[in-house]
This record gives sequence, structure tokens and C-alpha cells, in this order.
Amino acid sequence: MILSRTWVIALLILLFLLASFFVARWLTAENRERNAVVELLQLQNEGDAAAMLAALDGCAQQPKCRATVASNARRLRSERPIKILRFDSAGAYAIGNTSGFSRVAWNRGGESLATVQCIEVERRGLAFFGASILLHSISRPIGRESACPS
Repeated sequence: MILSRTWVIALLILLFLLASFFVARWLTAENRERNAVVELLQLQNEGDAAAMLAALDGCAQQPKCRATVASNARRLRSERPIKILRFDSAGAYAIGNTSGFSRVAWNRGGESLATVQCIEVERRGLAFFGASILLHSISRPIGRESACPS
């Protein structure tokens, strides 16, 4: 009787730890997406269009996307570091595959106005198992109150 109670408690603890692990993986999916977007914006801030194209899946094969990346890298280049003001994820808390435009507002410290851009993001796989994050495109700056395409 005592042995069976110990096994039940051990099993419940194991199930709790397993569930906690999967919930933590699910909740960090948005952080992985945000990190990928921030890396892309840092490349843009450095003016590195080639690295931006390498980070954007399929963008190099699309003339409009290539032109936008080249224009952004040239116009938005700066020596000052960027600061993320707001990040609105396209697939916030999605469990499975999802895609859409994430909206990010950023500036270069308290002196500059916010720049807002849309990044086309795709998540593949289950968030519980570390879904892959693909970035497909980045917009030119949009109005500060503008929304990304649906």
C-alpha cells in the first residue's frame, strides 16, 4: 500500500515536470520569434543588405523584396544601437503552424522618433517541440499608427 502511494506521487511529480517543460517551450516561442526579428533589425541598422537577404527565407528570389531590403539597409543605417519599443507577434501563443506579419516599433534612443516596420513571419512545427521560425520579408517603415497587412 505504501509502495503504491509512493509510485503514484512520483508519477504525478513526473507528469507535472513534463507538462511544465512543454508549457515553457510553448511560451518561449514568441521570444524566439522576437530574437529573430531583432537580429534582422540589427543587420538593417548595420546596413548589411546581404546578411538581411540571407536571414529572409526566399527574399533574394523576389525583386520587390530585394529592392526593399537594399533600400532599408541604405536609408536606415546608423551607428547608434536600436531599441525595441513594442513587438506585436503575428502568431502570439500559437501552438502549431502559423504565419503573418509581426509589427515592431523601434528607435535609436530617446532622441529619435519611433520607426515601425512589418516582418512576415512563419512558424513551422509545434511550439512545444521548438517550432522553427522563418522570416520572409521586411517592409519599408510604415506610419506610427499604421497596422500591418492581415
